[in-house]
Amino acid sequence: KFAEWNLSAGQRFELQSNFSAAQYYYSNGIAYLGQECWCNEAQLCLELHYGAVSSSFALGEADKVEQYAQQVIGHAPFEDTIGVQQIALKSLALSDRHQECISRGIGILRQLNFHIPLSPSNENILNAMASTAIMASQYSSDCIISLYHVTSDDTAYAAVRIMDAFYISTFAAASSFMPLIAFEMVKFSLQNGVCPESAISFAT
Repeated sequence: KFAEWNLSAGQRFELQSNFSAAQYYYSNGIAYLGQECWCNEAQLCLELHYGAVSSSFALGEADKVEQYAQQVIGHAPFEDTIGVQQIALKSLALSDRHQECISRGIGILRQLNFHIPLSPSNENILNAMASTAIMASQYSSDCIISLYHVTSDDTAYAAVRIMDAFYISTFAAASSFMPLIAFEMVKFSLQNGVCPESAISFAT
């Protein structure tokens, strides 16, 4: 019960943008659950850690973001870690740890069954550009707008949110992954529906 009360308090303070108080209650809740929380109270533990990651990110505390995120990544099923991984990638980007951010982002995409080459060549980029152009040519601007949230399955957008989270690092590092990620975001959005995170790829 103490952990649940702390979760509720943390969520309330986070809604009020009082992130210091939110982080305090989330961390208290985690402490109450103890080291066996992932075995006995997995969902509650996940929510507390997600809150701790989110509030730590809002406070600009990159070390704590990483600390709490690694707990989730190490214990929760992969599909339950996407939200935390998204925040962790943004934290790495804002900390100018761009190569680490890109490497981790590509690894997540490969787990999501995106076949991103580990060392993109010019041929890879040109082929991706050509296939994206062919697909995009079948859609007018009005058609693309009509694709906004065509599915109610929020998990369908997990890949785009991950790509959006580390796209800034591909730009900052002038990485050869930058065009590949933009093309993948466009193709995925056309096939599965457009979400707010899709915007940057169409602008590119």
